[in-house]
Amino acid sequence: MPDPIEFHSVDALGAGAVGEPGRRAFYLQARSEAAQLTVLVEKEQVALLAAEAIAFLDRIKDEYPEEPLTVPVEFAELREPTVPLFRARLIGLGFDPERELVLIELRERAEDDGEDGDDGDAGADVATRPDADGEEGFVARIYATRPQVRAMAARSAVVVAAGRPPCDLCGQPRDPSGHRCPRWN
Repeated sequence: MPDPIEFHSVDALGAGAVGEPGRRAFYLQARSEAAQLTVLVEKEQVALLAAEAIAFLDRIKDEYPEEPLTVPVEFAELREPTVPLFRARLIGLGFDPERELVLIELRERAEDDGEDGDDGDAGADVATRPDADGEEGFVARIYATRPQVRAMAARSAVVVAAGRPPCDLCGQPRDPSGHRCPRWN
């Protein structure tokens, strides 16, 4: 298993998409002075991470008050190159109360990523379960400030909303070349 990638503090945390609506690739990116990590994610993961991160920060702010510091949304944009190290299957949120940093953990492998689904290792931890090739996948842990996470969430909302407009009847994205709405059936 590769060692976990640890960003103990980042200069910037970003989210974004590359490509035309309907054919975009979505990324999360962490940058420090010495390194940059780009991870490929799904659009739904970006939207869910943004919503859950804000809800999570709002839940803990009574116990851990935040400084009224804000990070401009422009700091949460992607920077070139956007070559991903891996595709995240699982994304988790946490909080380090001693350093008052938010943890975003990205995992390449999910618990159900087995060949046949029953490898006799049902109780094994995700980080220790190898896949069919013996690889356990990448794990990245990014520690960011709460203002950085809020800026990433705001940027994520803008990126997700910039996609194809939804159909008024079915909610599915409308393709510029035409939309076959199941509700018109």
